[in-house]
Amino acid sequence: MLTETTRTSAPTGMPQRQGGSLSRSRQGNEALVVRLLREHGPLTRSELGTLCGLSRTTLYDAVGALMVDERGYAGASPDEVVLSALAADPRLEVVFLADAATMTGDHSLLAVSTRPEELEEGDEELGCEFRLIPTLVNTVHVNLAIGHLDFWEFAYGAARIPDNVLRF
Repeated sequence: MLTETTRTSAPTGMPQRQGGSLSRSRQGNEALVVRLLREHGPLTRSELGTLCGLSRTTLYDAVGALMVDERGYAGASPDEVVLSALAADPRLEVVFLADAATMTGDHSLLAVSTRPEELEEGDEELGCEFRLIPTLVNTVHVNLAIGHLDFWEFAYGAARIPDNVLRF
């Protein structure tokens, strides 16, 4: 199962900064891996290496940043994957999952919040997940990391779209 995560720093609770040319290069490598998986379906690391041309170390890093577990979560619910990811890193704010629906159909990813929804009087309950197109993962990730928007604002936007997939 693939995942992209947003974390807060442990001592201050402030979002960690994302950026720099190395970070952009890593994001580009991760995007390449996601694109290949979308185009070809499930692949081994060896098959990915043949298709993408990245060095073994670079590919290992890119896949490692995206994978919660290669096939160990087959059939697991999003909640089970998120709980496992939280056990490994309790600072996680959101997990982006490539589930079975991602590998078929419109290839939308599942964004799952690791925090409960805090409703005020008159608020609409949105649930702790929404779908988005893969090209929006970085936009959502960065906005969450810098605190510009919160998860629920994205969930609200997705809830207003007929197929509930955020595409803006």
